[in-house]
Amino acid sequence: MYKNVVDFFRFVRGYFEAKEIIAEFDPDVVFTKGGYVSLPVGLAAHSLGYPVVVHESDSVMGLSNRILAKRADKVCVSYPLKSYTEVEKDKLVYTGNPVRNDIYDGSKERAITEFRLHDKLPILFVIGGSQGSLVINQVVSESLAKLLAKYQIIHVSGERDYDWLGFQASKLAPELSANYHLYNFLSGNLKDALAVSDLVISRAGNNVIAEIAALEKAAILIPLASSANGHQVSNAKILSRMGAAMLVLQESLTPRILERKIDYLFENPEERAGLATKLSKLASPEAAGAVADIIYDLGTNFVLETKAEEETPEEKTEETE
Repeated sequence: MYKNVVDFFRFVRGYFEAKEIIAEFDPDVVFTKGGYVSLPVGLAAHSLGYPVVVHESDSVMGLSNRILAKRADKVCVSYPLKSYTEVEKDKLVYTGNPVRNDIYDGSKERAITEFRLHDKLPILFVIGGSQGSLVINQVVSESLAKLLAKYQIIHVSGERDYDWLGFQASKLAPELSANYHLYNFLSGNLKDALAVSDLVISRAGNNVIAEIAALEKAAILIPLASSANGHQVSNAKILSRMGAAMLVLQESLTPRILERKIDYLFENPEERAGLATKLSKLASPEAAGAVADIIYDLGTNFVLETKAEEETPEEKTEETE
């Protein structure tokens, strides 16, 4: 209760500070991406009469975006428009989710060298989000021996679970441990890991989904049950209904179920290829440009309208003559 009261006063202070900054900076348009920090800024911009563009990455809007969407001029979204029933249809624009350009520069050849891979077994890429996922890490660890007899695994564990996973892997027979490539995180070579993978096992945050889609990869999605507004579960369910990803709910996840899902997809390559193809249809290589165009158009119109309002009657008469 105390924290809620403190947060309220912080929000109010942020709102008035944002108004001062925006009024001084005098932008042509304000763009927000969601998150609690964007709310006072977006509301302040709207109250001052500036156009506001909102971008929503997930299939379920967070609280800040739900509030701002009512006041925004345009709302850019990453999932089919019918997913956003709480927003006026004329405000919605499907742009997709921008991904960093270098994600397309991944190299299978470079990955084989970087990760010490071979061409005798398929490659699984396991990633649990930026911080890793204890649930996914535990299930993969319990299945390691069985999986490594059939697959190579590139596993991004996160910092927290890296040491104990490494200890577990040290108990494996040498011929199995040679197929296991554990990392606490990947940065520049993440694109190579995605490029070389035959199947991705991941949480269902929209950034990783956008990157998997961009590279046309099949995926097993295990959404974080406690994600804000249940957005990861919603993301994964939409993709599952579209036949664009295989969904395993966290509460149903066991080593045996994960093994069976993986084996099924490799025993049925046409099914795996179908997932990848359908997911790739959600990829939006031009998403950043589409969002930028909307921002530019609104800003340009705002400048022209403001200039017209500021012209004196004499100036307007001279232009007419």
